[in-house]
Amino acid sequence: QRRVRAIKEGDASGTEKVKHLPFLYLTLDVPPPPLFKDGIENNIIPQEPLFTLLQKFNGINTQYFPTTKERKKYLISRLPKYLIINIKRFTKNIFFTEKNPTIVNFPLKNLVLKDYTTLPEDTKESTKYDLIANVRHEGKPGEGTYSVHILHKANQQWYNIQDLVVETAMPQLIALSEAYIQIYERQD
Repeated sequence: QRRVRAIKEGDASGTEKVKHLPFLYLTLDVPPPPLFKDGIENNIIPQEPLFTLLQKFNGINTQYFPTTKERKKYLISRLPKYLIINIKRFTKNIFFTEKNPTIVNFPLKNLVLKDYTTLPEDTKESTKYDLIANVRHEGKPGEGTYSVHILHKANQQWYNIQDLVVETAMPQLIALSEAYIQIYERQD
């Protein structure tokens, strides 16, 4: 079973509380796009590597929760066969829902999660994953469309599926899409 270790920072005494929590998917926060753009960067969409977003699970970076006033660190303690990643693109405020257009650069093969786990150095369990599905959203929140890139493992061909339309997809373009949900399979 997949598990993440949540370390709640203690009070002034410095004691930490550790919990091992099961998870269905990992949520990664996309940094906000720049508020102001100059004339040169007007058409540039920001890009972030997936590894930057995964720093949330390195056991060092602290997440602050304003509603509970708690600080927590996360580290994956048990890796699943299939890893589901939710890239948090949508934020809701009092008035409307916004979509973050930041492109998350990710590998199609050999996503190594060793730095985000509590597994011992000499473990035989694989920490490498290959992408098998990539759900993306195009357009405005509430109005856009969803499509999915799927890997056909038998012939190693990628396909783009939207509604009833199925087309072959170039692997180079998959990593440039506005990924929303990704499914990785562990290499065994």
